[in-house]
Amino acid sequence: MADTTFKSLAVAGVALLLALAGVSWLAISSSEQLLFPELTQKARAEAEQVGRKVDYALTLGIPPDRLVGLDVLFAGLKESDRDVSFLGLTDASDRVLHAYGVDTEGLLAVLGLPARGSLFEGLAAGQSLRADYLVTALPLRVGTLYLGHSEHALIQPLIDNLFDIAIVVLVAMLLAFEVMLLVLTLNISQPAQAATTALRAVTARRFDLVTGFAGPDELGAFLGRVDSLIAATAARLGTRLRSLRGPSLVGVRLLSFLFVFAEELARPFLPSYVDGFVHQMSDLGTAMATGIVIGMHMLIFALVMPVASMLYVRLGRRRLYIAGTLLASVGLAGTALAAGYWDLLVWRALSATGYATAFVACQGFVLEVTNRDNRAQGAAMMVGGITLADICGPAIGGIVAERIGYSATLLMAAAVAALTVLAVRGLMGRDAAHAEVPGRITFRDFAIAFGNRRFAVQLLLAALPAKFLLTGFLFYLVPLTLADLGNPEGDIGRVVMVYGLAMMAGSPLFARVSDRWQRHGLVVAIGGVISAIGMIGLPFVPAALLVVAIPVAVAALGFGQSMSITAQVSLVVSLLPATGRQRGQSPGLTVLRFVERMGGGFGPVVAAALADSFGLVGAIGILGLYGSISFLLYAMLAAYGRVDAGEAGR
Repeated sequence: MADTTFKSLAVAGVALLLALAGVSWLAISSSEQLLFPELTQKARAEAEQVGRKVDYALTLGIPPDRLVGLDVLFAGLKESDRDVSFLGLTDASDRVLHAYGVDTEGLLAVLGLPARGSLFEGLAAGQSLRADYLVTALPLRVGTLYLGHSEHALIQPLIDNLFDIAIVVLVAMLLAFEVMLLVLTLNISQPAQAATTALRAVTARRFDLVTGFAGPDELGAFLGRVDSLIAATAARLGTRLRSLRGPSLVGVRLLSFLFVFAEELARPFLPSYVDGFVHQMSDLGTAMATGIVIGMHMLIFALVMPVASMLYVRLGRRRLYIAGTLLASVGLAGTALAAGYWDLLVWRALSATGYATAFVACQGFVLEVTNRDNRAQGAAMMVGGITLADICGPAIGGIVAERIGYSATLLMAAAVAALTVLAVRGLMGRDAAHAEVPGRITFRDFAIAFGNRRFAVQLLLAALPAKFLLTGFLFYLVPLTLADLGNPEGDIGRVVMVYGLAMMAGSPLFARVSDRWQRHGLVVAIGGVISAIGMIGLPFVPAALLVVAIPVAVAALGFGQSMSITAQVSLVVSLLPATGRQRGQSPGLTVLRFVERMGGGFGPVVAAALADSFGLVGAIGILGLYGSISFLLYAMLAAYGRVDAGEAGR
């Protein structure tokens, strides 16, 4: 059945990819035809704007070689359009009278070159492509005005469109895969597995299992008939029936994706958005005030998780998830409409409360419907949904924010979080009255955790620095650095999504490596160093190459953490045999998550303080140095204490 599901997904995926490729080709062709003439018309309009002012001065009788203020005109033009390269004015005999952005010889060299043909149609009157410039020549009363734009400016929007289309195709494919996986699992795979189990029981002369998948379609009608026959036989024998239909783990994958996706939509521009409010907090400084807002979200998350775990027992997973997503929705909407810095803090705290509550509901759902044999599979389902949201959210959020603005994108995120409620009933099932529920976190769990020297080393030198680097570097410094370099939100979103892609590619591979080696401590250390090492070199990279070096560092962070996080969970479970024997594995994991989130909360705050003193890129280097030292120290202590799964169990 798994093969059939995979083949169905593969066929549907190929068909969808072909359809999206066709649509994308049409979109690219349309953008070339529409965008290029718009850009050339813009260049022509800028030349005419300068030409009118020069012509007016000439009508006043000012000789063209004695015109003043052209340098100011050029500076203002370049400030409003960074693609303007030069401005020149010649007399009737083509003698250069004024040249800005290029010297006289350079201007003559450009104008002396033959005009090249263009790949696209749409050059305006008087325009030509010479050397690497789009040159607009505008005849004046006396002489000619030449305005040069970098030819790169004509190509860059088309390249940006290509990236945007590629991102949309990738995200559409990933989402389509998730939907198809859900539909096939709920409607075909799960009913077929239930039928197989029930019929095998019948062949063993057991009549106590029914599929529970009776329905109006052909498969439902067949399973309904099977259930009726089993029920009739069970009634004659006096056997008690049990339905095989239960909540599906695949549902938690989509629910995890939806609430994380809503939050991740704001990831590429949130620091820049917060930056617009921090002028009211001049005492704190711009960087620190922004870092507090970003870091507070993670701190609230850490503090709310234990409380949400206690509410889980009382409310159940469905009501807890609904409460969480509604709180997150209100928080995101309030963030979009905030009037001041303190408003913003309150709304972000509310959003973090909802985010943590929904996270606990999903985590509890996995613990409820799995046992020791399939708990790793359930956790993988949830992690898969979160990783997918880490990829899709920033990419789509950046593209949308570039077109409709920050506030409108945040309102869209709020709508996504609110609409998630509609999916809960079908994907989480009913709250089980006697199901195993996750244990509540207590102070004793913290005492046991920190009383275990190996576990304390794991928390302080591996878990905490990992989230510290994630939030300080990826959530805070990367968006601000790229924005400072002049990159739009779409580009920032594409860089942030590299982390999710690296996590998705590395996690399955490194999980197998970790299990094969059975040296989880060593894998955690190696992954940690890889995640930090890409940041150390950034302060030494020339500014022009940072747009390439930063994505490389983000990819290193993703690959390194995909290696260390997978191994860390296995290691933590083995390091706390006391809580494992007494109350299952969840208390140890909850302590781990709590410490991680605390590290995540301090990451942006410390990064902001470093950025104030050493600049954005300098702060990245220092964070990388701290991470490398921490993980190397962890490796030394792990080697000394032999902290790995095999040794811990002895």
